[in-house]
Amino acid sequence: MRLLLITNLYPPQELGGYGRCMADFAWGLLQRGHWLQVLCSDAPYLGCAGAGPSGEPVERSLQLKGSFSQGVQVMHDGAARAAVDAANAQVLQRWLAAGPWDGVLLGNLDLLGPELLQPLLASGLRLLHHVGFVSPPFAPEQFPVSAQYRLLAASGAVRQALVQAGLPVAGAPVVYPGARVDLFGLPRVSRPLPSPGGPLQVCFAGLQMMSKGPHTLLEALVLLRERGVMAQAMLAGGSFQVDYASQLRRYCDAHGLGDQVWFAPQLTRDQLARFFRLNQVCVFPSLHPEAFGIVAAEAMASGLALVSTGVGGAAELFDDGISGLAYPAGDAAALAERLARLTADPALLTRLQHNGQQRVRERFSVTTAAQQLEALLH
Repeated sequence: MRLLLITNLYPPQELGGYGRCMADFAWGLLQRGHWLQVLCSDAPYLGCAGAGPSGEPVERSLQLKGSFSQGVQVMHDGAARAAVDAANAQVLQRWLAAGPWDGVLLGNLDLLGPELLQPLLASGLRLLHHVGFVSPPFAPEQFPVSAQYRLLAASGAVRQALVQAGLPVAGAPVVYPGARVDLFGLPRVSRPLPSPGGPLQVCFAGLQMMSKGPHTLLEALVLLRERGVMAQAMLAGGSFQVDYASQLRRYCDAHGLGDQVWFAPQLTRDQLARFFRLNQVCVFPSLHPEAFGIVAAEAMASGLALVSTGVGGAAELFDDGISGLAYPAGDAAALAERLARLTADPALLTRLQHNGQQRVRERFSVTTAAQQLEALLH
């Protein structure tokens, strides 16, 4: 099939997991013999432009009604927004005329807007819209009434949230973003299991913003140290909220965590795979409902034990006590207790690592998602 993939941001210019999700879908479809052309915006403040991670052609000529630089900045001027919509419609019409195409895979509409749907629906092509957020991409009255359009949810929690928001998607298929098990399933660096006197190697990967909750991990480290349990933490991710990122570092300084915590910037996919292989446990401390949690799936695929708040679709990734450990969001004491349990029980740590890795391989791989997309496009 010849497909158009349309989204707001696309790697190497990416902000969070959803951009990687769409690139992973592209990789999976390319692996199955299909051809894709990507259309997105150009966001030089997020990195250099260029082809996609798998060599797929990318044209970054769509315009955004705002910016993701230092948080979300929305364009409010009506005339300026209308001009963006008109320019984007011209880009789409040019590419639609360059067909034939067999379908369109649509991703994140943030700062693009639902106006982008009109020229796509007028084309007569099948349109699959993968929604990777618990907030709806448009108001119920803007939902496309067309047999060509089909919404796909990134998790059961996303589908439920969209239904509660008034969208008629109770029967929407769930297509999990998944993990590239070919990248994240390599052997970890050999490390001894933690002993009562040895540090547990713990990591967090994600944007440094309040809703992601990495401060909970730092608070848990202090509580563990007070109990005589040592752990070392590596935190990787971009500083989406600069003030918050500074607060994390000041907290470490104020509580003497300098020799226990290491901060890394946002990592490339290969760097992230190596980062995971240096650790034993991944903490997913999000405070607010997540659509799924790609980074948690990638960590599990890498053989790390997952300790997660399980908020939103993140709960669908693991079974508590079997393939991960759950704790209440924002509860540093509960997180510290889970980490202390893993330190004291190496057999539990090993069991969670193995079961989590198997679960991702069997249920949450990108290859599985690509097969679902292929069937839906047919």
